[in-house]
Amino acid sequence: MTTSEVEGGSLTGPMGFEWRRALNRFDPGWWGGLGDRRTVLVAVGSPEMGQPVLDAARLADADPRLRVLFTAPPGPSEAAIDALLRGAGTVPLPWREAQSGDFALVVAASPALGHGPSAPTLVLPGTGADRAPRPAGRREHGAPMVLACAHEMDRPKPAEVGVETQVVVVGDSVHDRIVASLPFRDFYRRALGVGRHRKLVVVALPAIGASGRCRVVRCGSGTLVQRLLTELPPEGFQVLGLYGPGPQPCTGGPSATDLRNGLGLLPPDADWRAALVAADWIIGAPGPVTRYGTITGVPVVISGGPPRAGAPPSAAPIPGGVRLVAHRPVLEQLTEAAARWRPERVRAVVRRITSEPGRFDRAVRRTMYRLLRLPQPATIPVAEPVSPPFRIECPADRPIDV
Repeated sequence: MTTSEVEGGSLTGPMGFEWRRALNRFDPGWWGGLGDRRTVLVAVGSPEMGQPVLDAARLADADPRLRVLFTAPPGPSEAAIDALLRGAGTVPLPWREAQSGDFALVVAASPALGHGPSAPTLVLPGTGADRAPRPAGRREHGAPMVLACAHEMDRPKPAEVGVETQVVVVGDSVHDRIVASLPFRDFYRRALGVGRHRKLVVVALPAIGASGRCRVVRCGSGTLVQRLLTELPPEGFQVLGLYGPGPQPCTGGPSATDLRNGLGLLPPDADWRAALVAADWIIGAPGPVTRYGTITGVPVVISGGPPRAGAPPSAAPIPGGVRLVAHRPVLEQLTEAAARWRPERVRAVVRRITSEPGRFDRAVRRTMYRLLRLPQPATIPVAEPVSPPFRIECPADRPIDV
């Protein structure tokens, strides 16, 4: 099942809600005069920031007064960003053309746009290790810049941003969309092929970085993926590997043998949030996947050793989380984790994700239209469930090219 499909010029998700509205003609009696038309540029600077920016773009794309264009600034992750945008049904605008374009607003996934278009810029919070936005110094033009934070504690100090940059707290789009998706858990499980009598174990894999390599997730002397496939009975468990947000330099990853042995693999450009909602266990090193996994209420099992000195805040241990060890059977540890898990023990982790739960769409749209100098549409934006995931698998009787 694909994450989206293009029909008649509009991008429509499989769950029935419209993600993009095609504008066939202008109706001045509906949304105002021709002078109200604006062009919004969405600049995705890194893959880990892609989902929040696409969520914000959805808010502007529903307004016929606004034309939304997408672009990817040059950099080591340009190819991955291009694949992400094309997978979302968009055709990215070349960065060179975007620099000379006339835009009313730039919604950015990175503050490093000092040489970008001379338009007001809204920088959104990310999902990776360092979620707090960091200004990239003084811009070459005098257009305002607004830094958006997910939590009050992520606010940069006034001396770090200067008097020309505004800071607003808007919440976290990943948090809000996971919460909106929780009622559709059974739907996502069917999309992933999880039967009624099987349990889904989601294991977080380090994201593919700009070098095209990925690091093997290890637990003890063997890889975590291999241990799960070897020790968990296939008639009762399904193992799904997913790449969390953020490029990281790696040295290996799941092999063709793992796929033949039953591993399901979520492609890097797929929406990983639905897999968290569908999971019965979430396993991984401390990071975005395990942090956002605490929202779902299922056991979060930590793999790997303790965080190294100088590790980012996202690598901190999760209170109440069970750590997977090498000298005990995996099934025994998962059973124990399910018996010991109490969602209330990780409420502090969930509260630290955002100080404005459920308000991302409203806060971001309010900020965008303030910068656009346009009245907001007479609707109340709400977080929508994420699209169903799709996975890569290899039946045992079918060869795979490597």
